[in-house]
Amino acid sequence: MWNSVLISRALPLSLSYLLLVAATLALDFIFHNTGLGWMGRYLGVVGTLLVAFSFGYSARKKKLIEYGPLKYFLRFHCNVGWLGTLLILVHSGIHFNALLPWMATALMMVVTASGHVGQYLVRKIREEVKRKKQQYGIAADRTDGLEQQYFWDAVTVSAFEKWRFIHMPLVMFLVVLTFLHVASVTMFMNWR
Repeated sequence: MWNSVLISRALPLSLSYLLLVAATLALDFIFHNTGLGWMGRYLGVVGTLLVAFSFGYSARKKKLIEYGPLKYFLRFHCNVGWLGTLLILVHSGIHFNALLPWMATALMMVVTASGHVGQYLVRKIREEVKRKKQQYGIAADRTDGLEQQYFWDAVTVSAFEKWRFIHMPLVMFLVVLTFLHVASVTMFMNWR
């Protein structure tokens, strides 16, 4: 069981996601208790810029950027996206004043979970399942009588292969909500 793909790959990424939430709560607590709560306003801008830069991975994947190994762009996307999300969550301050920030923050957490776990797992799980199939001597087209371990690994792969159909529309909706948030803040900001 401890060698299963679900435990060896999904658990560490789930812990990383929980670390994001814990780090957000801790930073927000520290900022508010040290009189630095005002920094949250500016962390939202920095976090949004970091998340925007993380889209370099998508540009590289679509060959809009023609140089550099894709795996480095993916690592950059994951790490910078995680940090940007952390800063944006601290910006939200875990207390919301309107519906739009609530929706944007909730959607950002869903997108982060989807991207953080899904994209990385699909590639790694495929590699591990292929290795296990070879290890067990299972033919590529064989579907009957699979060992229990391979069956659960295959179920995990199948579940995570569908993540892109959810992740990409959620990202687009998050971008729209982000623009609406920035526009509403700009419109209603006290310019004095």
